[in-house]
Amino acid sequence: MPGAYSTDLRKRVLAAVEAGEGPDAVAARFMVGRATVYRWMTAARGEGRRAPKPASSGPKPVIRDSVEAALVRMVTESNHLTLSECRDRLAEATGVRVHPCTVSRALRRLPWT
Repeated sequence: MPGAYSTDLRKRVLAAVEAGEGPDAVAARFMVGRATVYRWMTAARGEGRRAPKPASSGPKPVIRDSVEAALVRMVTESNHLTLSECRDRLAEATGVRVHPCTVSRALRRLPWT
């Protein structure tokens, strides 16, 4: 997904609309979609927002806190386990069942090599 338009562009588009220029003409002049102009107008009028919303950071990792501590203990005790074995032992110890790729991502986040 492409990034947000610049705040400067939004301000110029909204200023042009507020100066009386039609949304269709503003969209053509600034080379943005007509729906984008209407969306920005709605946000400016309804919320008073003239800048993009902050991007979300995504969902929190499933393996964190006590589950992460259990994973660290398990790997410290026996570091020869495969990802699938780690997953199975983690499920036995904590009740959290995840995909082996999730275990791999958790291990990369940890200061463990």
